Amino acid sequence: MNNLIPLGGFYLVSVGLFFSLLYQLYQKSGISFHLLFSLLYFVTFYAGFPFSLIMAFGFDYPLPELKTQWQVFTAAGVGYLIYYVVYSRLWSAVSQPTALVANFQAKTTACILAAVAVVALLYFLYLNGFLLFKLEKYSQLFAKDRVILSALKRFFYFLLPALLIFCFLYKNKTAWWALLIVGGAFGILSYVAVGGTRANLALAVGFFLLIGLQQGYLSLSKVIAVSLIGVVAMFFLALARYKLTLSGSEMIYTFLYLSRDTFSPWENLARVFSNEVEYQGLMPIVRDFYVYIPQSLWQERPEIVWNTANYFTKVILGNQSGLAISPTLLGSFYIMGGFSVMALGMGIVAAMIKALDNLFAYAKACNSALLQAYCFGNLFNLIVLVREGIDAFVSRFCFFTLIFMACYLLAKILSMGKNNNVR
Repeated sequence: MNNLIPLGGFYLVSVGLFFSLLYQLYQKSGISFHLLFSLLYFVTFYAGFPFSLIMAFGFDYPLPELKTQWQVFTAAGVGYLIYYVVYSRLWSAVSQPTALVANFQAKTTACILAAVAVVALLYFLYLNGFLLFKLEKYSQLFAKDRVILSALKRFFYFLLPALLIFCFLYKNKTAWWALLIVGGAFGILSYVAVGGTRANLALAVGFFLLIGLQQGYLSLSKVIAVSLIGVVAMFFLALARYKLTLSGSEMIYTFLYLSRDTFSPWENLARVFSNEVEYQGLMPIVRDFYVYIPQSLWQERPEIVWNTANYFTKVILGNQSGLAISPTLLGSFYIMGGFSVMALGMGIVAAMIKALDNLFAYAKACNSALLQAYCFGNLFNLIVLVREGIDAFVSRFCFFTLIFMACYLLAKILSMGKNNNVR
């Protein structure tokens, strides 16, 4: 107990500095990707520690070794410091706004994105039915003999950037509420269809809150209150996913560890540090793209994609269930090359976030609904970056950008045909 006091003091100082920084960033710039990344980073590496302490003192839960806990919070602090210094030193690009994308093109792009998502979900339902009611346990979702064309799940998300385009086009409460109602309904449907995937529903609510805060429809206190309610809601959705019926102290314990693992898997980084790691180099980034190549096109595609999540799950944890457990951003860097890659990687992340902020500032300056929606749509990829790792982020960012650009180019072709018909 006494050994935890210095660590607790270090933790509280770190949390206090983070809160101060987050408040200053919000007061200075409002919603930015620098702020969002910093918030996600704080939640991932710091917010779960009190949950682990409560489980340790109230339920005899074994904490990681004290040395490893020090490593986690020191690495998290130094990693963010590197990120912050590099981000602060990079110049903010100032570009003159150019010609806007026509409203017809933006609306057509939104409709195509929505069609991609809806058709993918309907076809998934046609092939598999409602998996929440068919699967006996959540891990069966990853079994190839139980789920057909699970890759279709990657397309469900594109309804949200479609709704974001309309939000940024009209900038009124009707479009804002439509984002919540339509996005939330689609998220619930995908949750039932896929068998417990909560991401689309959570993101619909998240976008609703962020745009409400950005456009002055919601106060910061309301956003925080709704977010806390959302944590509880995510817990009950997880209970339904795992088909658990709990009560009393068992429910409290389950709430603590499920909420920690969902939002703040800091102990995963502790497990990475406490085990021997065979550094994987840059290959996990390359291998993560394998999942996008159909088996029919690559007969010899490896059964296991050895990205950092699978290395962490199967080699470090020894879990062969088919699940892929997230090693976190810092964990993925460490698996790729240790502390040196972790330091270099956080500098690269700073450059990426700065580029995204510059693009978002440009999109607002030229009032481009399409570009603003693209930038906001990358929030999901930002969550993937911090929670799952750099390799998962790179492949998902490229996939999202490719599909978004393809839909825009198709909309542009259709608008050219429309103009020719008018002439």
